[in-house]
Amino acid sequence: MKTKRQSYTGFSPIFTGSPSIVTGGFNLNRTAQRFNAGDVIPAGSLAIRDEQTRLVKIVKTAEVLAVDTVDTKIVTLKTGEFYQPTLSVGDSVLKTVSGLFADAPTITKIEKTASKMVITLSAAISGLTAGDTLIEVVASELNAAVIGDANCITLTDTVVREEETSIDVVADTMQYELYERRVLPIPASQRDTTGAYLKANPHIKLTKSF
Repeated sequence: MKTKRQSYTGFSPIFTGSPSIVTGGFNLNRTAQRFNAGDVIPAGSLAIRDEQTRLVKIVKTAEVLAVDTVDTKIVTLKTGEFYQPTLSVGDSVLKTVSGLFADAPTITKIEKTASKMVITLSAAISGLTAGDTLIEVVASELNAAVIGDANCITLTDTVVREEETSIDVVADTMQYELYERRVLPIPASQRDTTGAYLKANPHIKLTKSF
């Protein structure tokens, strides 16, 4: 299996050194989440690997850049120099994960260019403002819940294919760290109490350095 690298304007290291790749190969779990062929899952995305099924889910997150002052259902998301959020039409998102899943707003429209991404929600999210993090939620019985706690991160940009999509992940940054300012946002709920490691995998170390 091969993983294709793709970025929007070039390449910037997301690790302070060479991390350890999880061996054996994994495929993207497209039955658990929405992905469109041609979507790019950026390097450094939060991921959940299943060693038995060899499938990977993505913890989809995005940082709010602006909320439309006239129609607060229209939200501009931050895009980095080398990444864009992987949210899709039909995804449900929240700022704070709580309440009934049926009440969580869904994405009804996405306008995407190389420099920005604007989404339209089915309903406004109360108190949403620039700098907040949106996270995809799924149904846990009747309640909204995150898809899971990330136990790894993606190694390189991965292009979603029509059929099987191979994806490489890192479960140990070893003596190195992930530049968290260069990747999609990592919510506090995915971190340990110090904020310097992933909650579900303390072998993934984070740095706020540029």
